[in-house]
Amino acid sequence: MNTTPISELYKEVKFKEQKISYRAGIEIGACNFELFINDVPVAQYFEDVNGTFNTSSPINDVILKSGKQTFKLILYPGFKNGVPIKALSESIIAKITVEGLKYEGEGVKTIVSPFTIFELPTQARPFTEAGKQTAVYEGTFDAHVPYELEGWSKSRDLRKEDPDVLLKEVLTAYQHFINVVKNKDEDQLSKLIYKKEKNYAQALFLDKEGTENQWATYLKTLHDPTLVMQPIEHYKMKFYGNGRLVALERTDYPNIGEPALRAIFKKDDRSKLRYFFYELHKPEGSNTLELIH
Repeated sequence: MNTTPISELYKEVKFKEQKISYRAGIEIGACNFELFINDVPVAQYFEDVNGTFNTSSPINDVILKSGKQTFKLILYPGFKNGVPIKALSESIIAKITVEGLKYEGEGVKTIVSPFTIFELPTQARPFTEAGKQTAVYEGTFDAHVPYELEGWSKSRDLRKEDPDVLLKEVLTAYQHFINVVKNKDEDQLSKLIYKKEKNYAQALFLDKEGTENQWATYLKTLHDPTLVMQPIEHYKMKFYGNGRLVALERTDYPNIGEPALRAIFKKDDRSKLRYFFYELHKPEGSNTLELIH
């Protein structure tokens, strides 16, 4: 039973004095990619291959406890002027680093200096996959956090379920979210997102302002008079978290890999797209899908 309002979840956040925010630094050139931490996607790029893609992605929300974390990087040829490239280029570069930061007011303190968990090409690891359609690289790294979250770690392996039945359940869950937004039902929305936001608040050590901003963002979306939820289309069902998470993702260019749950809204008289990350699980001992990430 949900007892704490979303805006007050900061009251349940522990270990604030030990807070650490891990981020993955990503540099990928001459290809498309997907990066997974603990088998959950944290970054991807499925568009035209122009130059080098650089970003920094927070990853605390996919780190459930201290110790060994896994990563998987999948490289794809990508697109040129919207047309798929047939094979991986010889010019590919890839570098993934991890660092631990502590945000203090307006400042940032480095707790764990950036360290490289993957890089190519190097003298020890030349790129040998040119001409292929994909290249997959896996490994581990250490991360230390003061919290331990159950999250989806004990959830049912959804890969073992009837895929047709499961798809109907996922579509029903997605449609329920759409209906909640259409009906502007704050109470139902709070119930839907509670477990996800509780985990998120702890993983990112959110303070009062942080959880208030989280809920305010949801309310802004819920009550936006210009927002129109879109039909769920051009999708496929994807499993993450070693089969314990399921989501629907787009399959059409240039939306490949994006959440299938989306809306159109207006800003400055221009139409904008908003999509919703909606990864579901079935908790241990339950046969009901719930939002968890």
